[in-house]
Amino acid sequence: MDTVASAQNIKKPFRKRHPVLFWLGTCIVLSGALVTLGNWLAEDEDNIFGREYVAVVRVEGFIGNTGKLLAWIDRLTRDKSVKGVLLRVNSPGGGAAASHELYDALKRLAAKKPVYASMGSVAASGGLMVALAAERVLATPSTLTGSIGVKMEIPQVQGLMDKLGLRRESIASGRYKDAGTPFRPMTEDERAYLTEIVDDMHANFVALVAQARKLPEEKVRDIADGRILTGTKALELGLVDALGGQAETLRQLRAAAHVEDRVPLLEQPVEGRRLRELLASLLGIDLDARTTLPEFLYLY
Repeated sequence: MDTVASAQNIKKPFRKRHPVLFWLGTCIVLSGALVTLGNWLAEDEDNIFGREYVAVVRVEGFIGNTGKLLAWIDRLTRDKSVKGVLLRVNSPGGGAAASHELYDALKRLAAKKPVYASMGSVAASGGLMVALAAERVLATPSTLTGSIGVKMEIPQVQGLMDKLGLRRESIASGRYKDAGTPFRPMTEDERAYLTEIVDDMHANFVALVAQARKLPEEKVRDIADGRILTGTKALELGLVDALGGQAETLRQLRAAAHVEDRVPLLEQPVEGRRLRELLASLLGIDLDARTTLPEFLYLY
């Protein structure tokens, strides 16, 4: 009888006596663990394996919507596992403000760690501006660069509207509020007003190039008439530091960053969750970005 009584007093495990509570508690614990892991990845997502990297920033095509690229540059600026950055530029330029934003972000990055720029087939106008944020700039002899200048493009659709029998009226709060509209010819007053803005932006571009390359503004102004230059001519004029392709730029960057050749390249991740971003970056997947056309352009 004592043995039977003892057996009856032995309680079943909690998970069997209260299965609903057991599994609910288990789910809560696992959820908390996942949240903690997610926060950890958010704080140090690039250093999850405790490795060193040489990162790559690719500026390709028209420079327009730079939000994701700016976020990538900021991430590299803060990440201590990134020892150097290869800036690969293959762009004819793009929006004036967008190009300047990239330049400023890359200058902040270059203040933290070595940034070396490799010019591809074309790195002109806004593409040149972006490249000049680097500590050292290399171009191939046949790279097309230069094109220092700014333009404002205004399509004219008045003739088409006349043929279609369409008209448009605009009520503006001031004489310049409607300047640059494509629905009527520009007045001489409006042309002078917009030309003044273009000239001001051009002067800022010239000053930026002069400061970045440590050149007299007069020398930069002499070639800042929109002309394109080969990499060879750009070297002669002091716009680049040396001739060489991406491989040579990377070799020099590794030496400046004091990292071995086996240190992997970290590419910009694709869109998605953080863990997927990390895996994608290790596999070298690029991120495509859609762009829009602004009015004021640093464009070849």
